[in-house]
Amino acid sequence: MNTIRSTWLGWGALCVAGGGAYYFAKKSINADRASRFETEMKRKAQLAQLEAEHRRQTTFNEPMSTPSEDPSLKRANMARFQSAADDVASPSTEASHDPAPTRHEPDTEAQRVLEKGKYEATQPYRPPRGNRLS
Repeated sequence: MNTIRSTWLGWGALCVAGGGAYYFAKKSINADRASRFETEMKRKAQLAQLEAEHRRQTTFNEPMSTPSEDPSLKRANMARFQSAADDVASPSTEASHDPAPTRHEPDTEAQRVLEKGKYEATQPYRPPRGNRLS
């Protein structure tokens, strides 16, 4: 027969079983995460070690080049001496050749209408005068 005692016993057993399942699942998930984190850290340490070894080998095998032997610097110097229109070698002179960064106001009404977007109002919205609360 279903009595209040059997109902409490059934719900209690269900809650204990659910809590136990949650506890053991959480324990398993945390162990899995810890093992994955440990393997990832080992892999990163190994890659860092290989990279450091590669750097040591390249510094011993490769002679030190002077900055004047850099190919990009040579191209920049050639462009400067050829008096080319491209000012890649000097960003400050290149910036002085840029067009004005601001947009100028149109002179005529037709120009003003043409500069507006398709869904842009031709006249700006002005709220009506007066006390809106009365």
